[in-house]
Amino acid sequence: MLTVSGLAIAPVKALAVLSRTELAVGPDGVAEDRRLFLITPAGKIVTLRDFPALASVRPDLDLAVGRIVLEFPGGSTAEGPLAPSDQQVAGTFLGKRRAGRVVPGPPAEALSDYLGQPVSLVLAERIGVGWDEGPVTMLGSGSVEQVAQAASAGRDPRRFRMTVTVDGTAPFEEDTWVGRRVGIGELVVEVTEPLGRCVVITRSPDTGTADWNGLRALARRRGPTGITLGVVTRVVRPGTVRLGDRVAVDVDGGDDLKAT
Repeated sequence: MLTVSGLAIAPVKALAVLSRTELAVGPDGVAEDRRLFLITPAGKIVTLRDFPALASVRPDLDLAVGRIVLEFPGGSTAEGPLAPSDQQVAGTFLGKRRAGRVVPGPPAEALSDYLGQPVSLVLAERIGVGWDEGPVTMLGSGSVEQVAQAASAGRDPRRFRMTVTVDGTAPFEEDTWVGRRVGIGELVVEVTEPLGRCVVITRSPDTGTADWNGLRALARRRGPTGITLGVVTRVVRPGTVRLGDRVAVDVDGGDDLKAT
């Protein structure tokens, strides 16, 4: 039986991934996932590729209260209200426009100090504007094991920065789900494409330092033209997903698939 073994979001794009026990997924994804991003004065979207040390900054975003707290290495914190100014900014990443309003205050100032250069913290203008490929991504545990082999570092699912990790899959089984509907608890998604991977998977999810040659490991298992791992989906029916929920392929959007 396939079940949900991991759920994660990144409230601020490029900062640490946070594990969750449940996620409320709307038509455009999880409201807190990559809801904020960083941009330079030149209009460049900040990513882990350029600033890997951001992986060690943990963001705590409370949309209901309207507050953001950042925890930096060593335990220092910066917090402030999620109160965007009237300043509109936009940048392009992977061919997609990212736009929103600047959120001034201690968190943005602390991030600029941490990076050693000015950056603005931006609240995306809508849910889903911050993701790169699709609102929900999925990865099978069998694929992780196949790629990681004896490398314990490669088994940490956080480095892959996926929304949902599914336990009980055969290696790369999720690739066969492209074009099919998958039920995940109350949620139903349609798998649209395999997820291309980049250098980010080679870096520690705790520190951002390179600690595993994941791209080479992936190429050994899949070939140099198959550097994909996991899949991208679109939301067919919104719903809540919880750890332990059943996962079923080729559903019609009807019954919920709760763990038993």
